[in-house]
Amino acid sequence: MTARRGSLQYKIVRLARVPRSRAEESPRRWRLVRIAARVAGRSLMAIAVVFVSGTIGVQIWHASERNVRLHDQITTVERGNATLQVTNDKLATRVERLHDPEYLVPLIHEQLGLAKPHEIFIEVTQATPEPATAQK
Repeated sequence: MTARRGSLQYKIVRLARVPRSRAEESPRRWRLVRIAARVAGRSLMAIAVVFVSGTIGVQIWHASERNVRLHDQITTVERGNATLQVTNDKLATRVERLHDPEYLVPLIHEQLGLAKPHEIFIEVTQATPEPATAQK
């Protein structure tokens, strides 16, 4: 008697015909597939971690590079500010001195050649030597 296709008896007969070595091969194959899948998954995860770490490292590198450039700019501006502050202090001292008559009067006499009443202004200049002429 033959079993009808689709019946339980047909499935039992069909399974009974499968060689034993082939029946044992199936679980081993699945175990290898699972191991291969784990290795592939872990490899992909490792590659992803390396990629993300590299990306973060590059971003940190760029940020630190920008930070160094900004620090250099700040240092340059601070040096310029210090120079300008010294110049500003000198000019402020000069303005204060220009408001003081005791400093201003001799300065006026010296630069403009002005004299006070009953005062004689004498300007002394060095005499330039005449060029030597050849005498015969």
